[in-house]
Amino acid sequence: MGSPSSDVSGSVSTQTLANKKATSWFVFAGATLLGAFLVFQVQPVISKCVLPWFGGTPAVWTTCLLFFQVLLFGGYLYAHCLRRFFSPTLQGIIHLSLLCAAAWSLPIAPSDAWKPIGTEDPTFTLLWLLTAHVALPYFVLSSTGPLVQAWLSYENQSDSVYRLYALSNVGSLVALLSYPFVVEPLLSVEQQSIVWSLAFYGFVIIDGWLAISLLGRRRRKPNSSDLESVEASVSSGQSVPMTDWMVWIGLPALASVMLLVVTSHVCQDIAVMPFLWVLPLSLYLLSFIVSFDSPAWYRPKLIAAATGLAFVGIQVKGWFPGGWQMPVEALAYLVVLFGVCLLCHGETAARKPSTHRLTLYYAMISAGGAIGGIVVALICPMVFQDYRELPLAMALSIGVVAVTFLASRSWLTTQCDWRMSKGIMGLIVGIIGLTAVVTTLTSRKDTIDQRRNFFGVLRVENDADRIQLVHGNTIHGIQLHGELSRTPTSYFGYSSGVGRLIKAMQSEQPQMRIGVIGLGCGVLAAYGREGDSMDMYEINPDVLAIAEEHFTFLKDCPAEVRHHIGDGRLLLERQTEKRFDLLILDAFSSDAIPAHLLTLEAMLLYRQRLAKDGVLAIHVSNNHLDLVPLTHRLSHSIGFESRLIQNDHRDQVYTRPSRWVIASDRGDGFWEADTLSVAQVPDQESLRDAPLWTDQHHNLASVLIWPSL
Repeated sequence: MGSPSSDVSGSVSTQTLANKKATSWFVFAGATLLGAFLVFQVQPVISKCVLPWFGGTPAVWTTCLLFFQVLLFGGYLYAHCLRRFFSPTLQGIIHLSLLCAAAWSLPIAPSDAWKPIGTEDPTFTLLWLLTAHVALPYFVLSSTGPLVQAWLSYENQSDSVYRLYALSNVGSLVALLSYPFVVEPLLSVEQQSIVWSLAFYGFVIIDGWLAISLLGRRRRKPNSSDLESVEASVSSGQSVPMTDWMVWIGLPALASVMLLVVTSHVCQDIAVMPFLWVLPLSLYLLSFIVSFDSPAWYRPKLIAAATGLAFVGIQVKGWFPGGWQMPVEALAYLVVLFGVCLLCHGETAARKPSTHRLTLYYAMISAGGAIGGIVVALICPMVFQDYRELPLAMALSIGVVAVTFLASRSWLTTQCDWRMSKGIMGLIVGIIGLTAVVTTLTSRKDTIDQRRNFFGVLRVENDADRIQLVHGNTIHGIQLHGELSRTPTSYFGYSSGVGRLIKAMQSEQPQMRIGVIGLGCGVLAAYGREGDSMDMYEINPDVLAIAEEHFTFLKDCPAEVRHHIGDGRLLLERQTEKRFDLLILDAFSSDAIPAHLLTLEAMLLYRQRLAKDGVLAIHVSNNHLDLVPLTHRLSHSIGFESRLIQNDHRDQVYTRPSRWVIASDRGDGFWEADTLSVAQVPDQESLRDAPLWTDQHHNLASVLIWPSL
């Protein structure tokens, strides 16, 4: 009787223990997934909150990414120190305290008091703002991956613990892909902050549960086999080889550098399209998933060969027809990024230590990522006047790809014999050094000035006929030499929408008060007359300096010209006394769209700053965004009638096709002027279907020009 009863009892106990372990693993996985998801959701959420305050420039994303990379390293270092120096009970108490403090600091959205004046350094202002509002919650979240794996290793010391790292990157990837296509279209900025905060409270409950479970571990006494395992791990891990340190830090640093430079190049110089920044970051995260989920997925020779072919594709893109060159180059750069990240993270994963060194290992990987971010976002802008970091990073990547290809034993193996590549290591280093020198010394012959700051790279090009200001691949103004130097060019010619409008208004008004948001090289000053006043708003101080030093539009203008440095909308909000007869918005010809200038609240502000019978002119020429329906609907929402003036021909040398939306409440008689007779009335169907942006809800997908199949 006793024996069967004992067997049943033992079976029940075993089953109960198994259920506890299964439940425990799901809690670990849940905390890892939710933590990683929130880590990559908070980045676009807070970035969108502050993006309008810093001119909508892509540098906002780069600076935010730098902040999050550095803080990620801080979280990983905290996880390592917590595991290394404190008992499980103290770990639980300390982490519970941080979780409560982070929950208390919510919500993350900054108040209007943080809006910049315009004279601050935008990089450090943005970093300080992020520190004040996001640092503590993000710090706690960033420590989740290594800390949860460290806690799981108390029960399971096998390499399977590392698969949680791949799981965390799955959560990050889902967060990244869901934001532009699900979260942003459905939720306002304020709602995004609230939903994220509620999800963080849920994370606090799950992660807090794990922390509380540590409080009882102090009372447990490990058995002899556990003690032997720990002692063996400690003794074997006392000395980490220098090569491992170099791999753990150096390779992730290179992957981080490549992520930033390729993203910048693809999104600004090849295919300037919204959302394209999602692809490089997705590939970066995917490389972590492939590398850490299963070593069998890593094939260095195949990856190196494919990456090498992509390098070749970049060089021979000119062989393809014109319409194919851009997609071929963009695809080649993305393949290079993915291949280099796979090689860097694959070799890093191949050198992962025992679980005893787990938190140190992750801290070094995150340190490499932070170093890469610091190099690209802070050091390179101070050292280089253009984006020289791209060819330098590409040269270094070619070296890594070549060495890995030679070191890999076969096409299907996951191991590399680094002794096989030592013979040509010196040659590869020499090639990389030569490339770096040539790249650093090479410059365009027609470039007479070049400047780089938070807002990008500005280049002044000069030849026998003209001088022009270029930002990336976008021309921001052209001035002709000689007698035609005062002739308006580019998008502002006499037959353009703004040219026709100014001619019509000047014929009836001997003096005008004109406001211009977006200076460029000052072409619009060519329309200024004696007695007119022109207020020029420009967020980039280097643009004003170049316009005054290399162009004469401002100098030759007989009107009274006043300059204002800072974001146009923020400045207009403060200048309550301003009233303009004509307000011109020229901030949308580049594809880095400052969306906060085209919201309902912004349009109401513009109307307040217009005098009686004032007119609003908005430049909406764009390669990838159709801003016309949006602008028409915004105009009608504030009680204005609007028309589109589209100039598809070049009426003079160095003018470009342009699209201008003109809005006013002056009545039908205004549009009967000869110069405005070409203005097109919006059709009711497009007006009805057009998006309506507000400060809380705007989405670039709603105006994206999708390629036809």
